[in-house]
Amino acid sequence: MMKAYHTDRDGIGIWRLSGVIRCDDARNLLRSLRESRGSGRGCFIIDFEKVDHVDYRAFRMLEDGCPTGMKVLLSGMNDYVLDIFAFAKRKDIISIYPDWKKAFRHLIVERGKIGASVVTDSVGNK
Repeated sequence: MMKAYHTDRDGIGIWRLSGVIRCDDARNLLRSLRESRGSGRGCFIIDFEKVDHVDYRAFRMLEDGCPTGMKVLLSGMNDYVLDIFAFAKRKDIISIYPDWKKAFRHLIVERGKIGASVVTDSVGNK
């Protein structure tokens, strides 16, 4: 069973998942992403650090179901989950980062929300 924890940091929605992700979970996650699009300004990070297994169809649903203009990055995948993602993906539209902090820095710099010197302070690393 999947558990999801949502936070919003500097206008970027961060979803930390844990457990096993099935197709219904992916459908519910997509619905939540669409509903919170305004609060996250269309930028989201989905962190898989504590995920044990993902149904490959869930990754396809995420890939196909992300609305146009929404920027979604995946992070924290262990080798097992990364292999499932590599099998399931059909397009190269979703970027993967080793952890949510690196994904966060990328989005901050890409969107030009704050300067690079402030980025490291906002995530607690120098």
